Amino acid sequence: MFKQFYIFHLICLYTALTYCVIYRGVYNCDLSGSSKNSVMEEKIRRLSNFGFSESERHENVSQTNESFLEPFPNFIIQYGPPRTATTLQFQVLCLMMALQHEDEITSVACNRNLSYKYNVIKTHTIGKYLMRIPSNSWIFMTSGAHKRNILHGIRNIKDKQIRIVYVADIDLVSKRGHFIAYEYQRFFGVSNDKMKIIVEYLRYWDILRLCCGKQMSADWRNHLSPEPNYEWHHDPHSPTYPACEMYNISQVEQLFINTYAFQKFAHIDSLVHVIGRPSNVDDKLNGQYCVRCNIDISQKRM
Repeated sequence: MFKQFYIFHLICLYTALTYCVIYRGVYNCDLSGSSKNSVMEEKIRRLSNFGFSESERHENVSQTNESFLEPFPNFIIQYGPPRTATTLQFQVLCLMMALQHEDEITSVACNRNLSYKYNVIKTHTIGKYLMRIPSNSWIFMTSGAHKRNILHGIRNIKDKQIRIVYVADIDLVSKRGHFIAYEYQRFFGVSNDKMKIIVEYLRYWDILRLCCGKQMSADWRNHLSPEPNYEWHHDPHSPTYPACEMYNISQVEQLFINTYAFQKFAHIDSLVHVIGRPSNVDDKLNGQYCVRCNIDISQKRM
């Protein structure tokens, strides 16, 4: 009886494996109960790893762009699903482009106008740009919990032979915060001095992004203007809690205004809606903008 039971289970297992491999593909056969996210991550890694070689990805950071193995192109796209730190990645890429072409700064744009010589484009839908950008363009991506959503986009990019340079996972970004900018240094060959400029800017921008403006953290907005049935997104003990109440927001705004990047780039027409603002829907910062926003929200005028 036991022998028959054992044979029956072997037949069932063989049938399941055969179905999995033939009809679903070997990478979807997760009979061990392992995380589906890890399967998605492996698919993303395989599909996006046709850009730089492994040695290029892990080489020591170049001090100058001239010593870097591959010069970066005129067009860069930031692509990813909403709420996966796409705006942070966009800020990093825009700053990289601006600093590398500071002597031609009026030819640099961070918008969807492809007429500029150098451009960084942010999009949640990649397809409309793949036929319009040069084949030597670079694409940087973000991914979140639902990684299956970006697999189709990655396949389309690979079909066009456009390079996916780096995919930033939201979990890694949450752990590193604005210091994630150092992940990009090796691709652009940006000097350590220029990285200090970028990180100084992002240090204050990251706070303002959460605690100031029209796209501030929902938890902080509710703190300013409480709703009776509001469900908090972040527990106060969580490392991702924005903790806006601990900042003198006017002082943070002024420190942000005093940064080198703000002083150099925040008044350039083609950069003004990205560099120097918490979001592209916010107005120009002047040292009192954030306080005024907070008052308007608390009085339900915004």
